[in-house]
Amino acid sequence: MRVARSILLSAILLLPVPPAAAALYCVSDESQLRAALAAIGSSFDSAPNEIRLTRRTFFTGTQPFAVQVSGPTGDTVISGGWAGAGSTPCDVQSADARLSVLDAQGTSAVLAIRRNSISGNATPLIRVAHLTIRNGSTTSPPAGLAVANSFGDIEVDNVIVHGHRAANAQSLSGVAITLDSSSRDIRLRNALVYDNQGQSVFGGALASVLFTSLSLNANRNWYATNNTILAGPDETAPALRMQSDGNFWVINNVLRGGVTFTSSITGAGTAVDPQARLLFNNTVGAPVLDRATILADQGNTQALPQLDPVTRAPLPSSPLVNAGLGAPPGGVPGADAFGQPRVFGTFIDVGAVELQQAPVLPDPVFANGFEAP
Repeated sequence: MRVARSILLSAILLLPVPPAAAALYCVSDESQLRAALAAIGSSFDSAPNEIRLTRRTFFTGTQPFAVQVSGPTGDTVISGGWAGAGSTPCDVQSADARLSVLDAQGTSAVLAIRRNSISGNATPLIRVAHLTIRNGSTTSPPAGLAVANSFGDIEVDNVIVHGHRAANAQSLSGVAITLDSSSRDIRLRNALVYDNQGQSVFGGALASVLFTSLSLNANRNWYATNNTILAGPDETAPALRMQSDGNFWVINNVLRGGVTFTSSITGAGTAVDPQARLLFNNTVGAPVLDRATILADQGNTQALPQLDPVTRAPLPSSPLVNAGLGAPPGGVPGADAFGQPRVFGTFIDVGAVELQQAPVLPDPVFANGFEAP
């Protein structure tokens, strides 16, 4: 009998342990969003967590939406554009970032997601997608979106981030977006970032977008792909800053403002000089390198981008149209920031928004009554 019990116990212990079920939250108001964030922050299982925001505006009401992720291994995804096609209100998704909005109305920061613990060798992802994040205000930037992931990758796709203010800032964070991957990869793709202003107490304007890390990993990849980042209040302010080591892939972006690559960051020791690749960007001028090594510098232009003053989409006459690098390293979503096909025409457009009509071609030139070849 004891032998049989022993055999049975051994068999039970050898049975595979089923994975933890994913936690899915469909939220349609501010209280549901805060409850979902609190649930993720208090959960210690290994399940991935996903928050789906329905198509409406969520107001912070003076308190930012924030979570300290506690799960030991699971991914965390927050995305907008959801609607009901069946029995639940979150069945189908649009990639249009304008449909789900987080709005602070100038009373607080907007959205912060942080993870600083994991189990074993896990590398859980944090992903934010298909959202408008607007009107944040704080003295401790970022005022818009903050994502910090100590052990996993960060992906931010198809977001519109604008109207943020950070006066008398005590840090050098990005006023609109700060992404801190520690030692892993970051992808920022199809982001439309404009009208963001921040000033440091140490002097100088804050960058609109900051990629940063307090850990060292020369093998990491940081991708900024098909973004439109318009520095405020004008192009003399910094648009993008990438600091610490790693491989910086800056491809198909409209960057109207200063761009800085640096390996120097307080507390990180001596970082390996970053390796930067600049391909098919529209910029104001040459970047500040600060020890960075440029491995590729091709297809970049400083021509006026010719953007629609309201939508920030390229006009038919814009040099951005059909001017991007196809199949960029790090990939690019199949829809642009407005949920439209990412490629319309011959090639991908530069920037976050794709022109959705063929550009007007000049009339053919005739010579001696015949069409010129």
